[in-house]
Amino acid sequence: MLVKSSRLFYLLLIVFVTSIFIPKYYWMKFEKNIKAPAVFFSPVIDQFLVRKQTSLEKFCVDPKGKEYSREEFETLMPLLNYRQLVLEDKLPDSLHGELLIIDKIRINNITLKIYPADIDLSQIQLFPMFESRSGRVRLEMPDDYFRIAKRMEFIDCASNTVVEKKSLCFTTYLNAKHFSFPAKMIAGNPTTKKAFDEGYFVLDSKNNLFHIKMIKGKPFCVNTNIPNNLDIAFMRVMEMPLKEYYGVIITKPGDVYLISYDNYKLIKLPLTEYDIEKDIFALVGDQFFRTISLISSNQIRTIATDRNYKIVDRYEEMWKDNAQSSAGVVASYIFPFTLKLNDENSSFSNFHFNFAGASSFIGMIIFTILTYVLLLKRKISLKKGWFDLVLVLITGIYGFIAVLLVKNVDKNLE
Repeated sequence: MLVKSSRLFYLLLIVFVTSIFIPKYYWMKFEKNIKAPAVFFSPVIDQFLVRKQTSLEKFCVDPKGKEYSREEFETLMPLLNYRQLVLEDKLPDSLHGELLIIDKIRINNITLKIYPADIDLSQIQLFPMFESRSGRVRLEMPDDYFRIAKRMEFIDCASNTVVEKKSLCFTTYLNAKHFSFPAKMIAGNPTTKKAFDEGYFVLDSKNNLFHIKMIKGKPFCVNTNIPNNLDIAFMRVMEMPLKEYYGVIITKPGDVYLISYDNYKLIKLPLTEYDIEKDIFALVGDQFFRTISLISSNQIRTIATDRNYKIVDRYEEMWKDNAQSSAGVVASYIFPFTLKLNDENSSFSNFHFNFAGASSFIGMIIFTILTYVLLLKRKISLKKGWFDLVLVLITGIYGFIAVLLVKNVDKNLE
């Protein structure tokens, strides 16, 4: 009985280990680095430009297939490449009836990119509260960090003790604003490398979203009155000189909102079918247009909007990812499932199971037949070797390798 239990343990252990490492080394050999095309919207010709080529002579193409060199691309995207055009004295004086002023171009150029791993991320629940109006040119890192649990507490960094007076001041103020403790989510931009500070957007226990910061050493707290039924999955705060919006809200169903400076009114972006667990969200803006993209492993969907986020054009493209390549097709037959300790779409180390499609059944049947032949060669009857067959039928190549390796105790099965 002990021998049988030990053999069972070794079989399952080999299945577990091989399901992690065999697919890993397989893809280390055959995986190709597939990059999504970069999609831009030209304010000069009012159409998309797609960068796929690395050649300077064929730097990008338009949707009709016309090719452009790097110099032509820079001319068609003057707001993106204004520094280079200024250097070459090629920046146009005006565009769309507006004068092109360097400071205005710079302020209106915005870039935002959010990966699935940014959303599936755990935060250390200690945050610096900057002085928003210090009167200094640069922001300075405070001596304490705050957390919001049963109350709002500030922890002195040097002594690791609660700064009671400051904690009581902020907690009392938040209570007066009907903040419900504890906080479910805290989003801010905790760095001194920004022009100014807008503090934090905090989701309380009743899903009300508050704006909290510190002004002249005193607490500032406002209920944004943003609907509390959004089912928020992620928030990002960005202090930008443009001051068009505080940041972005992404909900679990895949809706994206910008929190505007206009009394915290929400601007809903015209996106559909955004899978927050797999898609990369990208927003690029200039003085005239916004380009919003959703990028997956085998597809990019891009919309161009005006400054009021009304769609003016669309672009979509699909390509073959690794799963659709020859190596991917072979893998779908060989590996009935894979087990990963890390996932590129998550910031957590965990067991990530990926099950193959129906084609893996063919591979499992083939390996089951090979196992039957192996049992016959070892002179083991079906009555004694039925478990091996069932194991291989369920786990395919992993079970076959386990049965192939664990053979020194076969005699004990008789």
